[in-house]
Amino acid sequence: MASNHRELGVQTRDLSRSFGARTILDSITLDIPAGQFVALLGRSGSGKSTLLRALAGLDHDVEGSGTLRVPEKTSVVFQDSRLLPWQRVLANVLFGQPRSLHAAGQARLAEVGLAGRERAWPAELSGGEQQRVALARSLVDEPDLLLADEPFGALDALTRIKMHELLRDLIARHTPTVLLVTHDVDEAITLAQRVLVLDAGRLTVDLPIDLPARRDPGDPEFQHIRRTLLGALGVVPAAA
Repeated sequence: MASNHRELGVQTRDLSRSFGARTILDSITLDIPAGQFVALLGRSGSGKSTLLRALAGLDHDVEGSGTLRVPEKTSVVFQDSRLLPWQRVLANVLFGQPRSLHAAGQARLAEVGLAGRERAWPAELSGGEQQRVALARSLVDEPDLLLADEPFGALDALTRIKMHELLRDLIARHTPTVLLVTHDVDEAITLAQRVLVLDAGRLTVDLPIDLPARRDPGDPEFQHIRRTLLGALGVVPAAA
Protein backbone atom coordinates (compact mmCIF):
# COMPACT_ATOMS: atom_id res chain seq x y z
CA MET A 1 0.00 0.00 0.00
CA ALA A 2 1.45 3.38 -1.01
CA SER A 3 0.95 6.69 0.72
CA ASN A 4 1.36 10.28 -0.40
CA HIS A 5 2.53 11.46 3.02
CA ARG A 6 6.14 12.73 2.91
CA GLU A 7 6.46 12.03 6.64
CA LEU A 8 6.05 8.31 6.09
CA GLY A 9 9.17 6.23 5.69
CA VAL A 10 8.32 2.53 5.97
CA GLN A 11 5.80 0.77 8.16
CA THR A 12 5.09 -2.95 8.29
CA ARG A 13 3.08 -5.02 10.72
CA ASP A 14 3.26 -8.84 10.81
CA LEU A 15 4.56 -9.10 7.24
CA SER A 16 5.16 -12.71 6.19
CA ARG A 17 6.25 -14.51 3.03
CA SER A 18 6.55 -18.23 2.38
CA PHE A 19 7.75 -20.29 -0.55
CA GLY A 20 6.04 -23.63 -0.24
CA ALA A 21 6.67 -24.95 3.27
CA ARG A 22 9.59 -22.59 3.84
CA THR A 23 8.93 -19.33 5.70
CA ILE A 24 11.22 -16.54 4.42
CA LEU A 25 9.71 -13.58 6.29
CA ASP A 26 8.14 -14.34 9.65
CA SER A 27 5.81 -11.61 10.96
CA ILE A 28 8.11 -8.66 10.25
CA THR A 29 7.16 -5.47 12.11
CA LEU A 30 9.25 -2.43 11.15
CA ASP A 31 9.05 1.35 11.35
CA ILE A 32 11.51 3.58 9.50
CA PRO A 33 10.98 7.33 9.98
CA ALA A 34 11.08 9.54 6.90
CA GLY A 35 14.63 10.54 5.98
CA GLN A 36 16.37 7.80 7.97
CA PHE A 37 19.15 5.72 6.37
CA VAL A 38 18.82 2.07 7.43
CA ALA A 39 21.08 -0.82 6.47
CA LEU A 40 19.78 -4.40 6.50
CA LEU A 41 22.28 -7.21 7.13
CA GLY A 42 21.77 -10.95 7.06
CA ARG A 43 23.27 -14.16 5.88
CA SER A 44 22.41 -15.55 2.44
CA GLY A 45 18.85 -16.82 2.44
CA SER A 46 17.82 -14.78 5.50
CA GLY A 47 15.11 -12.93 3.55
CA LYS A 48 16.79 -9.55 2.92
CA SER A 49 16.02 -9.28 -0.78
CA THR A 50 12.56 -10.77 -0.23
CA LEU A 51 11.75 -7.97 2.21
CA LEU A 52 13.09 -5.34 -0.16
CA ARG A 53 11.03 -6.74 -3.04
CA ALA A 54 7.92 -6.64 -0.87
CA LEU A 55 8.54 -2.99 0.03
CA ALA A 56 9.18 -2.19 -3.64
CA GLY A 57 5.81 -3.67 -4.65
CA LEU A 58 7.54 -6.38 -6.69
CA ASP A 59 6.12 -9.26 -4.66
CA HIS A 60 2.35 -9.39 -4.39
CA ASP A 61 2.26 -12.65 -2.43
CA VAL A 62 3.30 -11.28 0.95
CA GLU A 63 0.95 -12.41 3.66
CA GLY A 64 -0.39 -11.47 7.05
CA SER A 65 -3.16 -9.39 8.48
CA GLY A 66 -0.89 -6.45 9.25
CA THR A 67 0.16 -3.28 7.48
CA LEU A 68 2.55 -2.56 4.63
CA ARG A 69 2.94 1.15 3.93
CA VAL A 70 5.60 2.87 1.84
CA PRO A 71 5.64 6.22 0.05
CA GLU A 72 4.11 6.36 -3.41
CA LYS A 73 7.36 7.70 -4.86
CA THR A 74 9.69 4.75 -4.30
CA SER A 75 12.69 3.77 -6.42
CA VAL A 76 14.99 0.75 -6.45
CA VAL A 77 18.65 0.33 -7.36
CA PHE A 78 20.07 -3.18 -7.79
CA GLN A 79 23.53 -4.78 -7.77
CA ASP A 80 23.26 -5.01 -11.56
CA SER A 81 22.86 -1.51 -13.04
CA ARG A 82 20.14 -2.87 -15.37
CA LEU A 83 20.87 -0.28 -18.05
CA LEU A 84 19.28 -0.79 -21.45
CA PRO A 85 22.23 -1.37 -23.82
CA TRP A 86 20.35 0.08 -26.81
CA GLN A 87 19.66 3.37 -25.01
CA ARG A 88 22.20 6.12 -24.39
CA VAL A 89 23.07 7.19 -20.85
CA LEU A 90 20.61 10.07 -20.50
CA ALA A 91 17.82 8.01 -22.07
CA ASN A 92 18.50 5.31 -19.45
CA VAL A 93 18.26 7.86 -16.65
CA LEU A 94 14.96 9.13 -18.01
CA PHE A 95 13.49 5.74 -18.92
CA GLY A 96 9.80 5.71 -17.99
CA GLN A 97 9.87 9.36 -16.91
CA PRO A 98 8.05 12.35 -18.47
CA ARG A 99 9.95 14.64 -20.83
CA SER A 100 9.66 17.38 -18.23
CA LEU A 101 12.43 15.66 -16.24
CA HIS A 102 15.02 16.06 -19.04
CA ALA A 103 16.85 18.82 -17.15
CA ALA A 104 16.65 16.84 -13.91
CA GLY A 105 18.24 13.87 -15.67
CA GLN A 106 21.15 16.01 -16.79
CA ALA A 107 21.48 17.43 -13.27
CA ARG A 108 21.55 13.96 -11.68
CA LEU A 109 24.26 12.84 -14.13
CA ALA A 110 26.33 15.88 -13.18
CA GLU A 111 25.85 15.01 -9.50
CA VAL A 112 27.23 11.51 -10.03
CA GLY A 113 30.22 12.83 -11.98
CA LEU A 114 29.04 11.98 -15.49
CA ALA A 115 28.36 15.42 -16.95
CA GLY A 116 29.13 15.32 -20.67
CA ARG A 117 28.47 11.57 -20.93
CA GLU A 118 24.75 11.91 -21.69
CA ARG A 119 25.10 10.42 -25.18
CA ALA A 120 27.52 7.62 -24.28
CA TRP A 121 26.39 4.01 -24.64
CA PRO A 122 26.34 1.84 -21.48
CA ALA A 123 29.01 -0.44 -23.00
CA GLU A 124 31.39 2.52 -23.08
CA LEU A 125 31.20 2.89 -19.29
CA SER A 126 33.06 1.06 -16.54
CA GLY A 127 31.11 -0.97 -13.97
CA GLY A 128 31.38 1.85 -11.46
CA GLU A 129 30.17 4.39 -14.02
CA GLN A 130 27.21 2.18 -14.89
CA GLN A 131 26.23 2.09 -11.21
CA ARG A 132 26.54 5.89 -11.12
CA VAL A 133 24.01 6.02 -13.96
CA ALA A 134 21.75 3.66 -11.99
CA LEU A 135 21.97 5.98 -8.97
CA ALA A 136 21.15 8.99 -11.15
CA ARG A 137 18.12 7.14 -12.54
CA SER A 138 16.93 6.16 -9.06
CA LEU A 139 16.95 9.80 -7.90
CA VAL A 140 15.79 11.62 -11.03
CA ASP A 141 12.19 12.10 -9.82
CA GLU A 142 13.13 12.84 -6.18
CA PRO A 143 11.77 9.64 -4.58
CA ASP A 144 10.68 9.63 -0.95
CA LEU A 145 12.04 6.09 -0.48
CA LEU A 146 15.18 4.59 -2.03
CA LEU A 147 15.55 0.81 -1.81
CA ALA A 148 19.07 -0.40 -2.60
CA ASP A 149 19.78 -4.12 -3.03
CA GLU A 150 23.56 -4.56 -2.68
CA PRO A 151 24.23 -1.81 -5.25
CA PHE A 152 28.02 -1.96 -4.80
CA GLY A 153 28.42 -5.71 -4.35
CA ALA A 154 29.96 -6.29 -7.79
CA LEU A 155 32.48 -3.44 -7.59
CA ASP A 156 36.14 -3.58 -6.58
CA ALA A 157 37.19 -2.30 -3.15
CA LEU A 158 38.51 1.10 -4.26
CA THR A 159 35.46 1.81 -6.41
CA ARG A 160 33.19 0.84 -3.51
CA ILE A 161 34.87 3.43 -1.26
CA LYS A 162 34.28 6.13 -3.88
CA MET A 163 30.66 5.02 -4.30
CA HIS A 164 30.11 5.18 -0.54
CA GLU A 165 31.23 8.82 -0.58
CA LEU A 166 28.99 9.54 -3.56
CA LEU A 167 25.94 7.87 -2.05
CA ARG A 168 26.43 9.71 1.24
CA ASP A 169 26.55 13.05 -0.61
CA LEU A 170 23.53 12.22 -2.78
CA ILE A 171 21.41 11.18 0.20
CA ALA A 172 22.36 14.35 2.10
CA ARG A 173 21.28 16.41 -0.92
CA HIS A 174 18.02 14.63 -1.79
CA THR A 175 17.02 13.33 1.69
CA PRO A 176 15.03 10.19 0.80
CA THR A 177 14.40 7.47 3.32
CA VAL A 178 16.89 4.69 2.49
CA LEU A 179 16.88 0.95 3.06
CA LEU A 180 20.20 -0.56 1.97
CA VAL A 181 20.49 -4.35 1.77
CA THR A 182 24.10 -5.47 2.12
CA HIS A 183 26.32 -8.38 3.18
CA ASP A 184 29.10 -5.95 4.11
CA VAL A 185 29.14 -5.05 7.82
CA ASP A 186 31.66 -2.24 7.31
CA GLU A 187 29.52 -0.76 4.53
CA ALA A 188 26.47 -0.81 6.80
CA ILE A 189 28.30 0.96 9.64
CA THR A 190 29.95 3.45 7.28
CA LEU A 191 26.70 4.60 5.68
CA ALA A 192 23.71 3.98 7.92
CA GLN A 193 22.10 5.72 10.87
CA ARG A 194 20.62 2.40 11.97
CA VAL A 195 21.47 -1.24 11.24
CA LEU A 196 19.04 -4.16 11.28
CA VAL A 197 19.94 -7.85 11.20
CA LEU A 198 17.53 -10.32 9.62
CA ASP A 199 17.99 -13.93 10.68
CA ALA A 200 15.73 -16.80 9.62
CA GLY A 201 13.02 -14.36 8.60
CA ARG A 202 13.00 -12.34 11.82
CA LEU A 203 14.58 -9.04 12.78
CA THR A 204 16.97 -9.96 15.58
CA VAL A 205 19.03 -6.74 15.90
CA ASP A 206 17.97 -3.09 15.64
CA LEU A 207 21.04 -0.97 16.36
CA PRO A 208 21.29 2.84 16.11
CA ILE A 209 24.68 4.04 14.82
CA ASP A 210 25.75 7.06 16.84
CA LEU A 211 28.92 8.01 14.95
CA PRO A 212 30.05 11.14 13.07
CA ALA A 213 28.90 11.47 9.46
CA ARG A 214 32.44 10.76 8.22
CA ARG A 215 33.40 7.53 9.96
CA ASP A 216 36.80 6.08 10.75
CA PRO A 217 36.96 2.26 10.71
CA GLY A 218 39.80 2.54 13.21
CA ASP A 219 37.56 4.28 15.76
CA PRO A 220 37.11 1.99 18.82
CA GLU A 221 33.34 2.56 18.75
CA PHE A 222 33.22 1.59 15.05
CA GLN A 223 35.10 -1.60 15.91
CA HIS A 224 32.78 -2.35 18.86
CA ILE A 225 29.71 -1.98 16.61
CA ARG A 226 31.41 -4.14 13.99
CA ARG A 227 32.07 -6.93 16.48
CA THR A 228 28.50 -6.72 17.80
CA LEU A 229 27.09 -7.13 14.29
CA LEU A 230 29.51 -9.89 13.32
CA GLY A 231 28.50 -11.68 16.50
CA ALA A 232 24.82 -11.32 15.60
CA LEU A 233 25.62 -12.81 12.19
CA GLY A 234 27.47 -15.72 13.78
CA VAL A 235 30.83 -14.77 12.26
CA VAL A 236 32.65 -14.13 15.56
CA PRO A 237 31.67 -14.60 19.22
CA ALA A 238 29.20 -11.93 20.28
CA ALA A 239 30.71 -8.76 21.77
CA ALA A 240 30.63 -8.50 25.51
